[in-house]
Amino acid sequence: MISREEIEAGLDKAKELMADIGLDSDVTYEDFVGWFESEVPVPDVTIGEVVIDPLLVVHELAEIHEVLMMGLELSKEVLASNRDKVDTAHRKATATDLIVARSINAIEHIGRRANELEKSCANKTLPENVRAEYRRLLALTKQSLSDLEKKRLPSPPRSR
Repeated sequence: MISREEIEAGLDKAKELMADIGLDSDVTYEDFVGWFESEVPVPDVTIGEVVIDPLLVVHELAEIHEVLMMGLELSKEVLASNRDKVDTAHRKATATDLIVARSINAIEHIGRRANELEKSCANKTLPENVRAEYRRLLALTKQSLSDLEKKRLPSPPRSR
């Protein structure tokens, strides 16, 4: 079982990363824990798996924020009974975590996110407009990945 202190440390680190690029989060410890106590229609990750990765915490903070901005309460039923709204919040949170990941040159995270987005783009159970939004996010993610990989490459030696 993960402790309150470990969760709060994960929240603090993620909020710090967000603040570094001008993003704010008013999601509380209680909101965060409540989110993970909600019933997830598709198996996801545990709170313990998330809090050890600041970028996953950023994603969850952004997703929770979006859900709250939609006027939804965080309850056991919120995810299952408001799937479309939660999916919209998820896409917005993906864009947010991409911005933060890019700001800290988190190439591995962005690569994993690209793989997840490719699966969503190919998911025929999603409406076309949703898959189109995932394709847009995938294009942005791949561009970010390409830009960061170019920065990481050593410069070729200069000829004299």
